[in-house]
Amino acid sequence: MTQAHPGPGRTGPTNSQPPQHANAAADTEPLLHLHKMSVTAGLGSGDYVAVNVTAVVAVLFGLASVLAALGYVLLIIPLVGIILALVALAQIRDSNGTQTGRGLALAGLILSGGISAAVIGYRGIEAIHYHADQQQIAALCQKFGQLVAQQQFDQAYELFSPQFQKRVALNPFKIHLTALQRGDVVPPMDAIAWNGRVRFQSDQEGSQTALTMIRIHYKGSDQDDRQPALFRRSSAGWRIDELPMMFSEDRETSRPPR
Repeated sequence: MTQAHPGPGRTGPTNSQPPQHANAAADTEPLLHLHKMSVTAGLGSGDYVAVNVTAVVAVLFGLASVLAALGYVLLIIPLVGIILALVALAQIRDSNGTQTGRGLALAGLILSGGISAAVIGYRGIEAIHYHADQQQIAALCQKFGQLVAQQQFDQAYELFSPQFQKRVALNPFKIHLTALQRGDVVPPMDAIAWNGRVRFQSDQEGSQTALTMIRIHYKGSDQDDRQPALFRRSSAGWRIDELPMMFSEDRETSRPPR
């Protein structure tokens, strides 16, 4: 029996069905489709790209790193800035283009790293000079004690600053030390040393000074006498500027103590 074909303009039943398997994966795996959209969001499109917040905070810490110059404790500020900048760079790298702010993170890293390096370098140089100043002051005390014990008062006078020499002339200086070394009041001095502690500061004229204590040892004594001393830096180095208990401005140093 011959199968009839539909004539022109007529629609008849057909055995062909539309393929269903083509969209099966998309219909049954919507999460996969969503994942593909998320990892490509913002790439090559006009979608909004967020600025990384950690990068912004890193810049703020970088600017605040200048406070580290006030003390070693504040070096924690640039350290935190460096960590934040590195974290921000990692977050931006792993964001697949959805975050920006790499320039901010680099700026924070440079600021924090550069300022902390400058502060540490300056403090290191300062510590070297500080140690050298301590050594000069210690040697100056020892030299003064040796010259006094040997009664070489002219050479001892040269260890004092020009400001001291304006207040106390050479002759009263020698008379006073001669009386002290005669032992009428206390035994003669045989050694003078620095106590190992000093506080550096600047006076009203801008000159650097050092306030400390000296230890004076007397012949036949088991104990040292401690007296305050002020040193002043001059063009020739450190000099003794004041020994208030030995050369008091309240009395005439030309007269030996009775």
